[in-house]
Amino acid sequence: MALHPDAQAFLAKMGNAPQPQDIPIEEFREAASALIPTGPPLKIGAVSNLPIAGGDGQPMQVRVYVPEGSGPFPMMIWAHGGSFIRGTLDLFDAGRRAFTKASNCIVVAVDQRLSPEARFPAPLEDVYAALRWTAGHARDLGGGARALIGVAGESSGGNLAAAVTLLARDRGGPPLDFQVLIEPILDAHCDTTSMHELAEGYVLTRQQLLWAYQQYAPGVEANRPLLSPLLAKDLSGLPPAVVVTIEYDPARDEGEGYAAALAAAGVRVLSARIPGMLHHFPGPDLIPTAAKLLRELLQQRTL
Repeated sequence: MALHPDAQAFLAKMGNAPQPQDIPIEEFREAASALIPTGPPLKIGAVSNLPIAGGDGQPMQVRVYVPEGSGPFPMMIWAHGGSFIRGTLDLFDAGRRAFTKASNCIVVAVDQRLSPEARFPAPLEDVYAALRWTAGHARDLGGGARALIGVAGESSGGNLAAAVTLLARDRGGPPLDFQVLIEPILDAHCDTTSMHELAEGYVLTRQQLLWAYQQYAPGVEANRPLLSPLLAKDLSGLPPAVVVTIEYDPARDEGEGYAAALAAAGVRVLSARIPGMLHHFPGPDLIPTAAKLLRELLQQRTL
């Protein structure tokens, strides 16, 4: 469909916003804070910040969102987006609350390290550390004696979430029951059809993504599966997946290609494309759609 009028208005509002490679990185990070929604936070069961050890044993925080009700609840470790270089727990708080409520799942949001200060695979190891911690504390957090545990992420967080499923499989655990990938970037080559057709003019640009990968993984071979999960030769044994893409998103084909590759490897996949929207303006249907698919995926599971 055509670009949605609200997405068109967002583009007009953004105007000629500077690309991150053209301004100091701290200035780019500060600009993101202007996108934080204002108003009272959505009420859910409970929210708490907890300190854990990160991937290198360093102090790291997670923010745990618990739905209303008595549980036990499915649980997901959520790696935030931001092109690997920006993002905070506060920046994504509204979205995590909304997904917790819509999915009726516990969300463990990870404050993984940012690049270029921390480079591949350090942020990935942070998300894996959060997975291990969550699996070890599932009962206390509200997941029950045998919690269903998954990983989730949007944009670059989707990259980290997909890579963590490979790590967990190849390291022998913790076992994962599902994955939720929302507008994920999954190939450091940035060379798909949508990446070229939508390379400019839709806020997120191909040039920005290539630059972001260089901040995250300078000198790393782009074909490495933990950097480019779309290029992994073996996707067998990975957890069932929800994959949601955005029509006017340069990364659209990466997510849809990964969904197809997972299905070809025998992984159960539920997918959807949000029409008329942008990577940075996914619209009001994104969270309800992803949450609905996740509930359906979990209902299909044989326990």
